[in-house]
Amino acid sequence: MSDLRDMFFEECDDLLEVLSTGLEDLQNETSDAETINAMFRSVHSIKGGAGAFGLDRLIKFAHAFENVLDDLRSNKLEVDGTITALMFSGFDHLSDLVDAARDDNDLPDSDGAAVLAELKQTTQNANGGVGGDDDDDANEVSSDDFEVQAMDFNLDLGGDDDGGIGDLPGLPSLGGGDDAPAGATHFVVKFKADPVLYTRGHDPALLFRALGEMGELSIEADRSEVAALESLKDAPAAISWTLTLRPDDGIDESAIREIFEFVEGQCTLQISETVVETATEENAAPIAEAPAPAEETAPVAAAPAAKAPAKPTPAKAPKAEKQEAKGGDGGKKSSEPRNSTIRVDLNRVDRLINLVGELVISEAMLRQSMNELPVSANSAVSEAIGQLKTLSGVLQESVMAIRAQPVRGLFQRMSRIVRESSRQAGKSSRLVMVGEATEVDKTVTERLVEPLTHMIRNSVDHGLEKPEDRVAAGKPEMGTIKLEAAHRSGRVVISLSDDGAGVNRPKVRQKAEEKGLIRPEDDLTDSDIDNLLFRPGFSTADEISQLSGRGVGMDVVRSEIQALGGRINLMSEPGKGTTITISLPLTLAVMEGMLIEVAGESLVVPTVALRETLQPGQANIHDFCDGDRGLSVNDSMLPIVDLGEALGFRSPLPDFSNQSLLLIEGESGRRSALAVDGIVEQREVVIKGLEQNYQSIPGIAAATILGNGKIALIVDTDQMIPSPGNGNPGLRKGSDLAEVNSYV
Repeated sequence: MSDLRDMFFEECDDLLEVLSTGLEDLQNETSDAETINAMFRSVHSIKGGAGAFGLDRLIKFAHAFENVLDDLRSNKLEVDGTITALMFSGFDHLSDLVDAARDDNDLPDSDGAAVLAELKQTTQNANGGVGGDDDDDANEVSSDDFEVQAMDFNLDLGGDDDGGIGDLPGLPSLGGGDDAPAGATHFVVKFKADPVLYTRGHDPALLFRALGEMGELSIEADRSEVAALESLKDAPAAISWTLTLRPDDGIDESAIREIFEFVEGQCTLQISETVVETATEENAAPIAEAPAPAEETAPVAAAPAAKAPAKPTPAKAPKAEKQEAKGGDGGKKSSEPRNSTIRVDLNRVDRLINLVGELVISEAMLRQSMNELPVSANSAVSEAIGQLKTLSGVLQESVMAIRAQPVRGLFQRMSRIVRESSRQAGKSSRLVMVGEATEVDKTVTERLVEPLTHMIRNSVDHGLEKPEDRVAAGKPEMGTIKLEAAHRSGRVVISLSDDGAGVNRPKVRQKAEEKGLIRPEDDLTDSDIDNLLFRPGFSTADEISQLSGRGVGMDVVRSEIQALGGRINLMSEPGKGTTITISLPLTLAVMEGMLIEVAGESLVVPTVALRETLQPGQANIHDFCDGDRGLSVNDSMLPIVDLGEALGFRSPLPDFSNQSLLLIEGESGRRSALAVDGIVEQREVVIKGLEQNYQSIPGIAAATILGNGKIALIVDTDQMIPSPGNGNPGLRKGSDLAEVNSYV
């Protein structure tokens, strides 16, 4: 039961994602009938699964929720702002109930009570005062115009005009009625449901639909045992079907039997195989049926009622889309394979990624050893090593892709943050999501929750104006917050923008002077003032509220983004809004870096921060007071940081005439030059975190293992760019890094 329970909650996550997507479509007025149906099915499936585990509170709320959705899809209710807001509130509480049930926690009785009452009242209003009761039997609607009509159960899904109804609701037409070629194989399936099949919630139509995807199918119902209408009470199941299947290539009897596995022991099933001996109807000889196998009566465990039967996996992919026989193109087959997925424990994926990283390191070490051999070494070995490098690279990329997850789930979580923050701030806003299908490493998405939460709360509280102020400024009363994701230059870029008033730079500067962060005489650009928002303890709020004013927020955001190996940048235009852009690596396991040497030590500088390299003698260096030096580049002066001195590897150099310079750029667009002893090469390195194995080291982002087996530290370039008033970094004493090297 524990495994089944875990599976149920995993499915709940998928169902809630479908529900959230549908709600966004409702809000954006891009929904259709299928959107409502998909939302209804999601809530209904959650309710059905919750019933298996006795989650009564979840069942009760989901029942009220699906009643409203049912009224929407039957056009008893119309989608408007009130209904959409109620749907979002219902979604939020449904998510809370699922999380509480997952963690075996009990929510207070008052939580969600108002939403539940409103859902019930909405159902009652839609049904003329009837409905909304906890008992399904209470929803009875009488009608004097009720008329009993007979239903025709004969189905010819092949399109023959033989008096059948043609299509069963929810069961699409499954092929043409073309004559089979000589020698073609048909399967004749005789199926009759036992009463228990219906009581367990199964539907023969679902079985027939799955069977129809294996080829061209026609269905004939035998109603000879059906009793008269007045005597149907407590009557046994009476209808039986004969299904004739002309299968696709690769379909055999075992694949057909797999369709009926979920109802084995709940029906009478016979499958026989026939062969068409002639191609035309005029000279066709009677088809001899193969002996029917014994009826299957062996009982098996019944499948959950809420689930449709599993579809088979034939040797050849089934038709992706069946054409209508009338006016169709004969049902051409698609060569596209059917997508399938499996659930894998994340720890197993992490272990696989670590092993692949070790393989890449071992390959680099082997290549290093081969380079040290004489030139006369066997060229075949060199060729094999080159092939090994190619294969290990492909394997590495493939394994990294396993952890890639769309950011849709993360973005949908932020939608709730926007609603709650707007309610607390007394503002009206909506979230627009772009690029939800962009894939990012799962670890990255998990660690982005808190930073994005801080950013959205700030956008609502500080960025968006009050509704009356927006109207006075000629803006819509409802503010818009846009969350966008995209892949750019091997990185993922996530931006959060609002159409609010923008950063109040005079107020920011005033607060910074009051806190002593800057001096009144300091000459700061707009970018410098904007970056003051990332200083620890800084806040422009005049009073503490539930959303802001405590001085904790954007500094936490920047620290978390930097810990992910990313950059963050803020741009604002007064009166038009603010945009915060986060640039992150696609994965936390591999990065491109420039291998350099400083004081006999090997270091790696991330290439994402590099803008230019200068060899010794190429740089135009100027000396300033206090031993500072600057580099003249494109009519601007950049500070030069001696990397060896900053990291404590050596004492200051008297001049940089023999040093290579690396031009780097930080989050805010500020640049500086790193003075190093030499540039070795650019290479891809496997990142090994120091925090888990040792401790956080200022100035060092992580470490890697080189091909010769030595440790190389990865430089945190953001900390190597002097900030206003701080001068050169002068980060560490040599003993700190010496201890790191001795440890690793």
